Amino acid sequence: MIKLNKKNLLAVFIAALGSLVCLYVISGKELKPVPQECYRVYLEGESIGLIRSKQELENYIDQEQEILKQKYNVNKVYPPNDLDIVKEITYDEQIYSTEYIYNKIKDITPFTINGYTITINGIKQQQGEGEEITTPTEKIYVLDKSLFTTSVDKTIRSFIPSDDYDNFLNETQEPITDVGKYIEDIQIENLITIKKDRIPTDEPIFTNEEDLSKYLLFGTLDAQQKYVVQPGDTIADVSFNNKMSTEEFLIANPSFTSADSLLFPGQEVTIGILKPKFRTIEEDHVVELQEEKYETEVRYDNNMMMGQTQVIQEGQNGLNRVTMKIQKANGEIISALTASTEEVRPKIDEIVVKGGNSGYYVAGAGDWAWPTNTPYIITSTFGYRWGDFHDGLDISGTGEGSPIRAVGDGTVITSEYQSWPNGNYIYIDHGNGYITTYLHMAARYVSAGETVSRGQIIGAMGHTGWATGTHLHLGLWRGGYPYRGGTALNPMLLFQ
Repeated sequence: MIKLNKKNLLAVFIAALGSLVCLYVISGKELKPVPQECYRVYLEGESIGLIRSKQELENYIDQEQEILKQKYNVNKVYPPNDLDIVKEITYDEQIYSTEYIYNKIKDITPFTINGYTITINGIKQQQGEGEEITTPTEKIYVLDKSLFTTSVDKTIRSFIPSDDYDNFLNETQEPITDVGKYIEDIQIENLITIKKDRIPTDEPIFTNEEDLSKYLLFGTLDAQQKYVVQPGDTIADVSFNNKMSTEEFLIANPSFTSADSLLFPGQEVTIGILKPKFRTIEEDHVVELQEEKYETEVRYDNNMMMGQTQVIQEGQNGLNRVTMKIQKANGEIISALTASTEEVRPKIDEIVVKGGNSGYYVAGAGDWAWPTNTPYIITSTFGYRWGDFHDGLDISGTGEGSPIRAVGDGTVITSEYQSWPNGNYIYIDHGNGYITTYLHMAARYVSAGETVSRGQIIGAMGHTGWATGTHLHLGLWRGGYPYRGGTALNPMLLFQ
């Protein structure tokens, strides 16, 4: 046994040091830390630490998210989409526990599950009679893509009668023998893509048809506003008072079959504004009979007593068979073109003889001329549509450049062009408290200060300004200048 004292310990230390020096000299290399294989975790592009195993982190996320599995009835939960796990080698950097990294992730970014991302691209479309807008691109998440296709089908049927839609899909539409309609084409204007994806669990994920169909039609999952019917209410009244068209009311309340359906006091109806997430374009071939109203010619006879009136020719409305191409967007007519017109019964004008010679004919109340050629179609009525107020009639079907006539005698108070929103437009003061307006014309043939007569051609139909398709916007105002103190009225009041 060797006894260790201070001298012996010193000798042992010197010997050990010498061995190390020899080893260093022999190898010619420095000692280095041992390399370690690990995984760097990036969240939203920034490193949040190193872990031993990628698989271990993914398994830990899946084990800890039982609530999500039960909520969506799925078997597995995955890392967030903005989480990247990259393999690398380190020597001395700290490696964290799986639990530590999980806790850093869970409160910052959502975990994901298998599903489908539906992208509905935005499109350019006009906002009422106003500016053109681009609708936002929409992302919708579902677990089963068939849920989306079924909901889209249901939404389309809100705007197109189911029987008509089925006949179009099945190619069973009946040919037109006299009058009628068939659908030439149906398409969704928006580009829609469906991608199998890891979908984020902090966004709405649709799991039933009712919710998704509601969202596609109303643009929200919020409860729609309700209205309790009062005595005397009609569908037209309820619609107008709640900034809806009757067509929108019927879509929101499918149990009613027409605008003439009766309402009962105490009945609850939906008055939510429609904001569809996509635009369905329907192109129709339509053949219909249209009446052509007769005119009244007044003659004067000095041999008859003043105040006497004699009808020497009875008036009779004409009847035409009109073939039209009509385009609709989500059930609303946006374009109508006349393809052909066939006279079924000629128009016979009324001739009236009056006693005395006043030298001119004063039109009575309601005796106004229709402003366009026939045949025509009213593409948009007076009232609300999509929550916006439409203060006139849109009349189409007579074609670009066809004549526009003054509906009554009066004085032109405005004849101008503006790029937004009216295009070429004319205002006529009829001297009885009424002003009529004519918008979007291709050309104007009268100037401010001119006197015009009932039925006189004042311009040509067009689509200038902010106009969807070729049409005339006819307005009727009372008690003041349009948009400056006057009150907008339904122009159809002139022709009833």
